[in-house]
Amino acid sequence: MKSVCFPALVVGSMLIGNLAQAQTATGEMGVSAEVTRTCTLSAAPLAFGNLSILEVNDGSAVVTLECNGTSTVTTILVGMGANPEPPTTQRNMISGASLIPYTLHVLEAGGADIATEGAVTLVREGTTNTYSVTLFGKVQPSAGYQMGSYTDTVVLTAAYAP
Repeated sequence: MKSVCFPALVVGSMLIGNLAQAQTATGEMGVSAEVTRTCTLSAAPLAFGNLSILEVNDGSAVVTLECNGTSTVTTILVGMGANPEPPTTQRNMISGASLIPYTLHVLEAGGADIATEGAVTLVREGTTNTYSVTLFGKVQPSAGYQMGSYTDTVVLTAAYAP
C-alpha cells in the first residue's frame, strides 16, 4: 500500500508547488452604452367613404407616437395637406382638377378647424411610451361634387429631444 500512496502524494506535492509559484496579472475592461431617443409617428387613414349630398360626412383617424422611453413631446403639428385652396386656408381632397373641401378637428362634434400647422395635444396611454390623439374630419354635403376618387396627404410633425 505504501507504493500506491507514495505516487499520489508526490503528484499532489508537485501541483501545490506549481500553484505556489503562479503569478497573476490584472487589467480593466470598459463597458458603455448609449441610448438615443427615437420616436415613430404614424396615423391610420381617414376615410370618408361615399359622400352624401344631404348630410355631413364624418371620419376619424388615430395618430400614434411611440418612443423608446418617456417622451417630452406633448403635441404634434398638423399640416394643411397637399391641396390647400386658396393656399394655407382650406384643406381639400383632389381628383383630377376637382376639389372637395374638408375640415379636421380634435373633437368628434367638430368645433374649430385645426389651423395651418396647428398644434394638437397627444395623450399618454397609461404608463406606456405611446401617445395618441384621434383626429376627426368632416365634409359638408353638396350636390356639386364631381364623381371620382378623392385623396389628400396631410403631413404630421412631432419634434422631440433625442
